[in-house]
Amino acid sequence: MTPVRLPLILAISLGACGGGGRPEGPAHTPVAEPARPADGAPRAEKKKLFDRLGGKPAIEAVIGEFVKRLASDPRVKFRFANSDIPGLTKDLVDFVCVATGGPCTYTGREMGILHASMHVTRAEWDATVEALVGALDALKVPAAEKGEVLSAISPLESVIVDPPKDRPDAAALEKIEKAKGDLQRFGDQAELMGAAFTALENGQKGYADQLFSMAELKLGTKAVASLAPLFRAGAPPRVTSFLAHARPDSAPQPKGAIGASDEDTPPKVPEKGSLSGTVKLSMKDPKDAFGVVMLTPAGGGKKRTPKRRVIEQRGRAFAPHVMAVPVGSTVEFPNFDDIYHNVFSRSKAHPFDLGIFKNAQSREVVFDREGIIRVGCNLHANMSASIIVVKAPHYAVTDGKGRFRFRSLKPGKYTLEAWTERSAQPVTRSIEVKAGDNQVTVEAVADAPPGTGEDKFGAPRATSP
Repeated sequence: MTPVRLPLILAISLGACGGGGRPEGPAHTPVAEPARPADGAPRAEKKKLFDRLGGKPAIEAVIGEFVKRLASDPRVKFRFANSDIPGLTKDLVDFVCVATGGPCTYTGREMGILHASMHVTRAEWDATVEALVGALDALKVPAAEKGEVLSAISPLESVIVDPPKDRPDAAALEKIEKAKGDLQRFGDQAELMGAAFTALENGQKGYADQLFSMAELKLGTKAVASLAPLFRAGAPPRVTSFLAHARPDSAPQPKGAIGASDEDTPPKVPEKGSLSGTVKLSMKDPKDAFGVVMLTPAGGGKKRTPKRRVIEQRGRAFAPHVMAVPVGSTVEFPNFDDIYHNVFSRSKAHPFDLGIFKNAQSREVVFDREGIIRVGCNLHANMSASIIVVKAPHYAVTDGKGRFRFRSLKPGKYTLEAWTERSAQPVTRSIEVKAGDNQVTVEAVADAPPGTGEDKFGAPRATSP
């Protein structure tokens, strides 16, 4: 169960759907058309569930009560500690309105995250169903309509309830229990720390670390330093540098791909050769699969000067999505959202964990080794970005259609490396650049899943394609 995510509530309430359009699936099977009587005369058409529930005002009342109950239940309340509750409630109202046949438009986020990533426990499922039943009863929803909603939810149980398969053994549980001790020593954070320990006992490592980190911000790093290894075992090295502050009114970063040696260090006198081309992927729809092309002259070449770049978190997305930087460059990771993100990478070239922060706070990382750095957010599985740390003297990013261009190259032989975000490794080939314009097409293999494919503890998680 991914922490504090809209799809959790929507999926458990009335099933999953894509962003924008009418929800589909077993939870949204339309009410069957009434059978005609023996004389063949048509019966009055049964009203849509939307109308029988009382229209949008009634749905708003039910959802408001539902969310209020969830947010006060200790079994699930901390799932909402990192949520925009008003925004979440509005999206949920629109979703249910559409699902019941109402004249609404759902514009919330696409729910491509599979339930396997959520690690929902039995207690969390029970709490959610109980909250919905309580909301329906409190608003006096008639038995027939209440039954339609609840019968729609029942089949989802086997899909949604998916506790972590890697659970602590007896020795680990004993260690956790001993570390927990008297929760009252955590003062006003006792309940939050209790939830963190419960999640750890359930094997929900990512969720446990999130709750522990939130308590750590309140209690201070020193106060819970002895517990940090327990909650963060198996995660990448933690970056604990001072949190800087970015300007809240900073202009948004470009969303696609950035980084080109021609632009980073333009030549004083253009060389006589140029190279343009396309990196083609072995997949049906390579749309918006960004990448990087690197060129190294046969005789080597000058090292590029390290740069200072920014990958921001804004609107629950990283921007830019792909970035190329020379070895030794520094990348800042400001979070302009008012919810926490947890930027991390398990990439061999440079694993790191920035912890949680929000509201224009920022940490930075120096990338001193070439390689591909796949970046994710441990709290939001749909967020991903890639940093390609380049040693080659010449580099350029591709656009969403795989196109690239080098405007100034010295004629001669080069080693070309091309990588795309859907490729596990770069493809390498030798080329010759002649005076004038040169063209090349590079075939790349789409052998890597979208996103990071795993959380910061190495647990597999599904991501939107």
